[in-house]
Amino acid sequence: MIASLASKGGERALGWSEDKGTGQTRSPSPTASAQPSGAAVKVNKITFVPKVNDNTYVVPGLVAPDVVHKLNSVFEPEEDPEAATAAMRALGGVETTESTIELELEGNRQKPVRITGMKLDADCRAPLTDTLFFSPPQGDLPTVKIGFDLDRPYPIAQYAKEHEQGPGLPTQFSGDYFADRKYELKPGEQATFRLTTRTYKHYCEYAFKLELLVDSKPETQTIDNDGQPFRISAKIAPKRVRFNEWATCSAYKRVYLGGALNAMNSQGWWTTSPSRGKEDFC
Repeated sequence: MIASLASKGGERALGWSEDKGTGQTRSPSPTASAQPSGAAVKVNKITFVPKVNDNTYVVPGLVAPDVVHKLNSVFEPEEDPEAATAAMRALGGVETTESTIELELEGNRQKPVRITGMKLDADCRAPLTDTLFFSPPQGDLPTVKIGFDLDRPYPIAQYAKEHEQGPGLPTQFSGDYFADRKYELKPGEQATFRLTTRTYKHYCEYAFKLELLVDSKPETQTIDNDGQPFRISAKIAPKRVRFNEWATCSAYKRVYLGGALNAMNSQGWWTTSPSRGKEDFC
């Protein structure tokens, strides 16, 4: 009834006019709530997932022994793997062969945001060969859900699972993860994505690209490492080594050994001279 009188004539019928009021106050028109600001998907946290008992890194540039001595005072991968990972990254270390991160994402629109795909924006070139910190895997690798093969011309999100021959071997990638899977994030709803990248051939700098459907319109959102690219490098390995678990030490300018290869201190690093052999491995 009130809606049918929402005109000047209707206002006069109710005793409202521009010149004379009746003391009655009209209720304000309802207004739509403000659209959340920022990206359609909020990135609440990025976590680098440490490899279990695999602390191999390549550092661009030569790392002096005195720097490694200081590193050894804080490098305790068995007691605090996250701190050990942070220490290697602070040194400029780049994970080799595989790298896993977790993205904690949150919907940031009034309507659900649909994640329809995920790709990589990658720049790849020859692997790093300056300083190798080599500590090969001795145990299980973390379970991952989504994998990206950087040796493919156009890496796509794939299913990722532990190698069928057991832990410690490269994660197996297969299929197209988003071909039959879509995710919706409601306002304030959170979800965690564990993502693994892998390369046997290159050094790559990359960012993740989310393909979204926001208010029925396609959008693309880039996720990087706080303004910097994520990084990974292939490890130079003997050709006869099937799963790339060893390294060709002579390919690097400087080599430090750790873990089971460090007879002096399994928690730290000790220097060794790269061999002059063509197919040597350590």
